[in-house]
Amino acid sequence: MADTVDFDRIEEFYEEQDVLDEKIEELADLIREASYITFYTGAGVSTNTGIPDYRGPKGCWTLAAQGKRPNSKVETTDAQPSMTHMAISTLILGEDYNGKFVVTTNLDGLHRKSGLEGHKHICNLHGCIYVARCTGCGYDFDRNFYVRDHMIHAHDHRCGNCPKCGSKNPKKERVGVLDKNVGLKDTHINFEEYLDDREWVEADEHCGKSDLVIVVGSSMSLRHITHLPWTNKKAKVAMINLQETEDDSDCDLRIFANCDNVFVPLMEKLNLPINQPPIWKPKDSLPVKKIPSYVHSHYVEAAKRLDQLTK
Repeated sequence: MADTVDFDRIEEFYEEQDVLDEKIEELADLIREASYITFYTGAGVSTNTGIPDYRGPKGCWTLAAQGKRPNSKVETTDAQPSMTHMAISTLILGEDYNGKFVVTTNLDGLHRKSGLEGHKHICNLHGCIYVARCTGCGYDFDRNFYVRDHMIHAHDHRCGNCPKCGSKNPKKERVGVLDKNVGLKDTHINFEEYLDDREWVEADEHCGKSDLVIVVGSSMSLRHITHLPWTNKKAKVAMINLQETEDDSDCDLRIFANCDNVFVPLMEKLNLPINQPPIWKPKDSLPVKKIPSYVHSHYVEAAKRLDQLTK
């Protein structure tokens, strides 16, 4: 949280335009040459959608450390993918280049809204607000509402019984992130909690296969996972964000810029139009009337707005 902000690295930097153009061309060359590309993304890919980041000058944790609140321009559940989200989706879903996978620390679900599928194209290291996982059969339910119960303890992840295998939540005991056979859990990983093994394995596998990892919009502050882009010691690593990190000297290409200001001209250089955001209907959507009663009315209304977009 607030104590994860490094105020010595809070300043943001921007490349001069001629330098930025050269670096974008270099990134385009790396993509053309790569056979397996993984994108490692953080909160910076979503700031252009109106969602604040965490450790930027106006980030959630930065302001919290100063006793202030962030000014969010959009509800997370109403946010739509940025140009960067859609460029990454285009590179993964298309056949022109070798984009393969996204490893993200973001919970906002915007990579899913860009057309990517959980586990096939993306793993959410810290969970996704729309995903409930069965602790019995392991099935991931992709829902059309924010699945977390905000009225219970932060380290209690109960969110219902599994309609597939019948595994049930205990009535009183908390459901932790590593508990088994205790019904559905939200996938939100809080501070001081372990990551799910499935996400560890997927992130390690895809980063290990990669000959190019592109880090996008991450402050690289959470040191328990920042080794992942370098899992394959022979891979090249390009990093795009606005703040200096502990890993800058280990990058093969370092770009200080807003993500959209890189990916829009990058896709032009690759001669690849950016896909439009698809109509997003999660595979396990529920009719609004069947959304569990624990879900706050605020998020039920958000589900209604999402439902309208699919009609």
